[in-house]
Amino acid sequence: MASAALAGLVLVSVRPAIRQRLGLSDLVVLAALWIAFAVGALLVRRIPIRLAGAVILIGGAAMQLAALSAPPHTSDDVYRYIWDGRVQAAGIDPYLYVPAAPELAGMRDTFLWPATSHWCVAPGAPDPDRPGTSLLPGCAKINRPKVHTIYPPTAEAYFLVVDEASPAGSGTLPMQGAAAVAAMAVTAALLAGLGRVGRDPRLAVLWAWCPTIALETGNGAHVDVVAVALTVAALFVLSVSRTRGRSALGGGLLGLAVATKLYPALVMPAIARRRPITVASAAVAAVAAVYLPHLLAAGSGVLGFLPGYFHQEGYDNGTRFALLSLVAPPAWCGPAAVVILAVAALAVARATDPRRPWDGALVMTGIALILTCPAYPWYAVLLVAMAAMAGRPEWLPLAAAGYLPWFGTDVGVSWSTSVLTGYGTAAAVVAIAALARLAMRLPTADAPRPRTAGSVPPAPDLPADAPAPSAGVEVSLASARDPLADVILPCLDEAAALPYVLSRLPAGYRAIVVDNGSSDGSAQIARDLGAQVIHEPRRGFGAACHAGLRAATADVVCFCDCDGSLDPAELPLVAGPVLAGAADFVLGRRRPRSVRAWPPHARIANWLLARRIRRTTGTQLRDLGPMRAARREALLALGLRDRRFGYPLEMVLAATRANWRIAEANVRYVPRTGRSKVTGTLSGTLRAVHDMREVWKAVAG
Repeated sequence: MASAALAGLVLVSVRPAIRQRLGLSDLVVLAALWIAFAVGALLVRRIPIRLAGAVILIGGAAMQLAALSAPPHTSDDVYRYIWDGRVQAAGIDPYLYVPAAPELAGMRDTFLWPATSHWCVAPGAPDPDRPGTSLLPGCAKINRPKVHTIYPPTAEAYFLVVDEASPAGSGTLPMQGAAAVAAMAVTAALLAGLGRVGRDPRLAVLWAWCPTIALETGNGAHVDVVAVALTVAALFVLSVSRTRGRSALGGGLLGLAVATKLYPALVMPAIARRRPITVASAAVAAVAAVYLPHLLAAGSGVLGFLPGYFHQEGYDNGTRFALLSLVAPPAWCGPAAVVILAVAALAVARATDPRRPWDGALVMTGIALILTCPAYPWYAVLLVAMAAMAGRPEWLPLAAAGYLPWFGTDVGVSWSTSVLTGYGTAAAVVAIAALARLAMRLPTADAPRPRTAGSVPPAPDLPADAPAPSAGVEVSLASARDPLADVILPCLDEAAALPYVLSRLPAGYRAIVVDNGSSDGSAQIARDLGAQVIHEPRRGFGAACHAGLRAATADVVCFCDCDGSLDPAELPLVAGPVLAGAADFVLGRRRPRSVRAWPPHARIANWLLARRIRRTTGTQLRDLGPMRAARREALLALGLRDRRFGYPLEMVLAATRANWRIAEANVRYVPRTGRSKVTGTLSGTLRAVHDMREVWKAVAG
């Protein structure tokens, strides 16, 4: 119902005749669109993940089809796209001539050059490229027909491809259709990519159903969506990059994005902590490669109208920095904006987790929009994508703010007041949300939740080559009734560690604490903190784990020690590949942060056991880590029998015999809270060795 309402409202928004017949203004329809979007995004959280993907795709496609049903409503950029594609199809470099140049007279037709239009060239208008000569007079739908194109080479290549594929006389529809297809490709990439990195794929709804996306791609046909598609692909590649080749690929994709629309360069600080030289070199090489042919053909003309655009928009004299101008003279606004962006870039470069570059990219994009206050809503499409990837819907009012200057006159609000009101309100929403997150101690991209008194100290950062955990930013779209995964936490007297462990669970991961006979009140503490608690009277690590497995209901289950030695915020590292279908069984390979975290005798025993598994089964495991993830039904089908310390080993051996796809992911390992029941005592160590030996005999033969 929500997606149908959104598609209907998009149809009303792009068709003036329907609005007039209903007596609705643009502003009213837009307000209804954004409200319906908010309701729809909230409703998606109630849909199971597997079904949600189809719902999101169908709803997004319906909105795009509605947007395609009418010519562009708020922008005439598409006519420049069509013209540039036509010029290139004739074998002429798009940077050589302005549209009104006499050399291009043979390409005119009544579609792009009607008898009357908003953009007209008067007789005798000077040719900017040839002093003393005049441009050809006439009216055009092409905006600014007396100046060169502003679009970079990758965008120009896109215009040419669409022109070559367009039937004669098809008008704006091919460009609109291509933009709609690109928008749907981004939706598909988000659905697949978010799941692959262990995040909630339902976050893709923040992009697919956002009114800005339908109105500015399927209707407005803005090439910005191509830049967004390349940027999203680059960030997903870079977030999991472990080789120079992958880093170069990500850098190259980002370079192509910058060569489509310049503002994806704002993303660069967010990827500065992982192989920055490789990434930057690849990006520069990609930009140089696409610019070089045009540079040879048109020289400095490849800059196009870009310098003139900044002057015309008032950014060079500071008059367009609406919010900054409230606190500083116009002449200071430009330098102040540069300084603020530079400071933000340094902070983002230092703080952004390279495994989650979209967090820093969102901050950079959002700050840039707040500083520049553009009256063009399509400039916010990159922000919408970053908000979806980061799971931060509070930034989306910045996308809505760009519409108020266009339609504020419906309620008697001037252009300048609309800009101030829209962007000022959006900036306030972002600030309030940030303060609320801080006050509620919700996890953010670069600040873990504080631990309770008496808990272990926070672990340092993971190595740069480790993939990214997803620590709770999906809270707006996760549901305890439909969790991404159930987390089984076997518990025996862990009262001191439980507050920390449960506070670090990512959104969408539901805790099942299995009390195995605690005498320190662990069960009540877990219950008070909101965890599901079950009791397993039969003593034994395997008994507790298997009881939790039987009690779980999610498709994917995780296991994690309850002693604070592992950080549950990193569960998406092991659950992500299972959720995405890339692996059947993933174990967390422990990376100790101090010598106290992993006693030498336990570490040596683990090394010998892993080595034996590699030599016997061929499975390339380095650690039988207690943090692990697999699908519940598949685990139950293994028929695990041990209920003591041999349970983890039996699980691995049974999985290898079942030919499961087994993988590892690096996780931090810190000193536990209290003394270990296994490695902390001689008797515990001996029991574990005995149990594992018996399991090996029974399973491996």
